[in-house]
Amino acid sequence: MKKKQMLSVGAACTLAVAAFTSLCAESAPDVTLGGFSVGDVKLMCRERNGWKVDFRREAEPGGVEYAVVEMSRGEPEYPAAFNLSFNFAKRDIVAAWRPWSECSGFGMYWDPANLPGAGHTDFCHSMPLYACYGSGGRNRVAFAASESSEPIVMKAGIREEDNRLYFSFHFYDTKVAKRRHLVAKLRIDSRDVFWSDAVREAADWMTEVSGRKPANVPDAAFAPLYSTWYNFHQNVHQDEIERECEIASKMGMGTIIVDDGWQTDDTNRGYAFCGDWKESKNRFPDIKAHVARVHAMGMKYMLWYAVPWMGEKSANYSRFKGKFLYHNKRLKTYCLDPRFPEVREYLISTYERALREWNIDGFKLDFIDAIKVPDRDPALGDNFKGRDIKSVTEATERLISDIYKRLSAIKPDVLVEFRQAYIGPSIRTAANMLRVSDCPADMQRNRRGIVNLRLTSGKTAVHADPLEWHPTDTPEAAAKNVLCSMFSTIQYSMKFAGLDKRHADMIEHWSRFGAAHVDALQRGKFKAYHPELAYPLIEGESDKERIFGVYAENTIVSTGALDKPVYILNATDADSLVVEIPAKAKIVPYDTYGINGMGLPYEAGCHRVSVPPSGYLLIRK
Repeated sequence: MKKKQMLSVGAACTLAVAAFTSLCAESAPDVTLGGFSVGDVKLMCRERNGWKVDFRREAEPGGVEYAVVEMSRGEPEYPAAFNLSFNFAKRDIVAAWRPWSECSGFGMYWDPANLPGAGHTDFCHSMPLYACYGSGGRNRVAFAASESSEPIVMKAGIREEDNRLYFSFHFYDTKVAKRRHLVAKLRIDSRDVFWSDAVREAADWMTEVSGRKPANVPDAAFAPLYSTWYNFHQNVHQDEIERECEIASKMGMGTIIVDDGWQTDDTNRGYAFCGDWKESKNRFPDIKAHVARVHAMGMKYMLWYAVPWMGEKSANYSRFKGKFLYHNKRLKTYCLDPRFPEVREYLISTYERALREWNIDGFKLDFIDAIKVPDRDPALGDNFKGRDIKSVTEATERLISDIYKRLSAIKPDVLVEFRQAYIGPSIRTAANMLRVSDCPADMQRNRRGIVNLRLTSGKTAVHADPLEWHPTDTPEAAAKNVLCSMFSTIQYSMKFAGLDKRHADMIEHWSRFGAAHVDALQRGKFKAYHPELAYPLIEGESDKERIFGVYAENTIVSTGALDKPVYILNATDADSLVVEIPAKAKIVPYDTYGINGMGLPYEAGCHRVSVPPSGYLLIRK
């Protein structure tokens, strides 16, 4: 990281010292600090409860700055709640971006006393990251908070009277773990860089400042896989799974995730029978031998677990009664309280046993975002009796951290999948696969989720939500589901037995294509264009090649320098693409099965090039 420079000259320095002095009082007034690219930043910290508070500005050369709040006190105490607020003119700002949102607009700031909410984040829910971008996809200002575990509330809105954007970031409104010292930072990036670069760098900074090391990501995390969820739901049986795996392995799948159903004979949805985590003998009479047979096909094996659920009809319900956070009547289950050490130990040892006894390769750990404090914390009724950690957030982080440490000690390349919206620096310490939240048969939402995860997940493998389509669809129409997910690890949830051969050939081709180009598609440089238009153009690049995905007709693709092969994927219904090349080149079209047509030479310039729907172009000098 570049050396930081403290604001230390002139009136600004005086203001910073005054801010510190004024906050030494027990009941402090609001303090405003100038010199920021977004104008004045106001700190409100009304009830300090003995905390000494320092509010200052730090800056790096080039346009990145920080609003820094440092607190200290003699004895441990809950951090004092505070917020940082500011506003600035909406000049050349096209839209906003957030990691979890489908909306690119701004809330309306109509009520002077109530700035619209822009998101609540914590350990299990997204990231405190917000970006505004303008013409040409250029960054105008991107915000990120250093606190990626404890709750942050973001508020943002546009005021019609003055056409200004108003923001506030709220820290520690919820009581968290007691401490003597803390430093909280709001990163403000006003550099004129491409918007997705600003977002990616902000996410990388959050990981760096958190001090957390992301989990190891083995190559297997990037291999296409087969999921049983959408095609089988809870009606899974080992014989049928093996038949599907035999087909899947030949089509390029590297892993299977056996989802809900392996642990129960019930098929009524809900989670009434979760919590015991013993295989159904009717469905899996010999799960160890079954896993070995799948391994012999060349595939890795993962099992689904709903981490916090203890079902109403589970045998373990009585054992853990009184150690729940709440009851979900609709789902017929209770949520375990991870603040009890015996709860954490039971869950971790359950996964260890499956890893050792059945020789599985990984886990889909579900519903971590369901671990939360209800309206009234049950721990208040018995003064936290039996709980070794008071904060649910801290206990959950301890749980998943210990899960990964102990599982990876058994198998260093163990696979662990989490899904949106539990993402971010803390989560990445315990998962090497982050999957888009459930969006069955919705290729557009899948693509948006993939892009959002790619920008915020560093080198952690990003997975599409499992793909499905109607088997009577044309191969070209079905392939659009695949192409919308090509910049991620693709999961399939189609029943392969009986699948139309043309569909099977299409899947196999794109699976092989993804494996051959994994560095450009998943591991290399990544850019996404026009989030306000649902990302009509995506770009990935490795040292050896550059790949574009086109998702809207008549999108102009500028290839950039032809110093390496360029691929352009046609995820549209059109039979041509508009391509701009800087020099003379040969362009070869391919169909969705990978069969190439006649290549033709093109001069430098902009051209409409024929290519089959759901096919692609290869461009070389």
